[in-house]
Amino acid sequence: MSEKNAPGGGRLMIIDDEPNVARVLSTFFTREGWRVESHNVPSEALDAMAESDVDVVVSDLRMPEMTGIELLSAMRERGFRAPLLLITAYGTIDSAVAAMKLGAFDYLCKPFEFDKVKDAVQRAYLHRQLQTANEHVEQVLPERTQFGELFGGSRKMLEVYALIERAARSRANVLILGESGTGKELVAKALHTNSARANRRFVPISCAALPNELLESELFGHEKGAFTGANWQRIGRFELADGGTLFLDEIGDISLNVQVKLLRVIQEREIDRVGGSKPVKVDVRLVTATNRNLQEAIVKGDFREDLYYRLRVIEIHLPPLRDRAGDIPLLAKHFVQKYAKREGRKMEGLTPEALELLEAYHWPGNVRELENAVERAVVLADEDATSVTAAILPDHLRQGRDVGRDSPPAPDPNGAQQSLSRKAIEEALDSTHWDLSRAAEQLGVPFQTLCATVRAHNISGHRREGDGG
Repeated sequence: MSEKNAPGGGRLMIIDDEPNVARVLSTFFTREGWRVESHNVPSEALDAMAESDVDVVVSDLRMPEMTGIELLSAMRERGFRAPLLLITAYGTIDSAVAAMKLGAFDYLCKPFEFDKVKDAVQRAYLHRQLQTANEHVEQVLPERTQFGELFGGSRKMLEVYALIERAARSRANVLILGESGTGKELVAKALHTNSARANRRFVPISCAALPNELLESELFGHEKGAFTGANWQRIGRFELADGGTLFLDEIGDISLNVQVKLLRVIQEREIDRVGGSKPVKVDVRLVTATNRNLQEAIVKGDFREDLYYRLRVIEIHLPPLRDRAGDIPLLAKHFVQKYAKREGRKMEGLTPEALELLEAYHWPGNVRELENAVERAVVLADEDATSVTAAILPDHLRQGRDVGRDSPPAPDPNGAQQSLSRKAIEEALDSTHWDLSRAAEQLGVPFQTLCATVRAHNISGHRREGDGG
């Protein structure tokens, strides 16, 4: 299915008590290849749904016989699962979000732009296809044990693969949920490499790694002179990802101020550089991830409800490793071979005793913890070893316990970062025009390390005159 063209053959129902509106929308979508039927009376539309398998419903919010929300309730009571899009001239953000909380797919306000209505209907159509795919995952996806860089053949992972395959074909926003270490970035990469955008950039960024004032510049870029030290124009991650995919990891940690700006980008498909006066159009597939409970964050006032619904057009849940323990042998063997190749060893797998220990452990750190444990074992194994043995697995695995708070700290492979001075960091940032990725390369430290150090030193591009650097 092309991202630009409507999927011909989809069944669309339009419900609006204003005949002219229903007629105009019907004509437009018929020309776009949809099979369209329209109704001016909601009760008649409900009766018609029983006779045809509708894919998407577009309805006015305020109608004399019943509201769009009442229509949604009646649809669900009768077992009609087609996603409902609400169009209204009276809607506010609050009423629209309230409708979405009750199950509406999205909302659009009159006077509407046809491209936006078309895009919303396409996303709703994809959502319906995903519903159907999940109901019949065995038929949709053949049995497999790998998808991109993801490994696992359990039913839960097959469901994830099915979602990725379907979602990758669209431009719809995807929210990936899962505990830390489950592989959310690997899902984002799989979405990109299986999409029509695969030949363009995949641009990841960890939102939690940067102070909010730096995150804004990192995402949207800044103009020359936007703040002290901004001696050059800086292109942000949205522009770098134009035509491709932008992956925002740990989206639950961004400030409310950045949330407002992100919501505007999603709605208008344009960004404002810090200090800029002219919007810049961007075409970006947005994939986000978090290990936080965003609904709890909404209740606490830490996350915008309208942004949440815009981000989770498609939601992918990555199961923790303890819920797919049957995948542990496959994952462990993959990691053994991966690190044996890196270290120049001839190791192929694990002994039965070692594998038994791995399967008995419940992996609070998920796949990342398993990978680290296997990497350590491969590195510490005798040079002539052909398998990972139980004896070289970490002590806490052999003792069947988690790493406690009183455990000795692991050695820091990036210990050299502690010697980085504030002046050296600021000089590197200034010389790269506050491009943190290039600055990290210049300083010889990992990107995440530089971000953490910048945050610890409270270094900001918005420094006062006379601060130096």
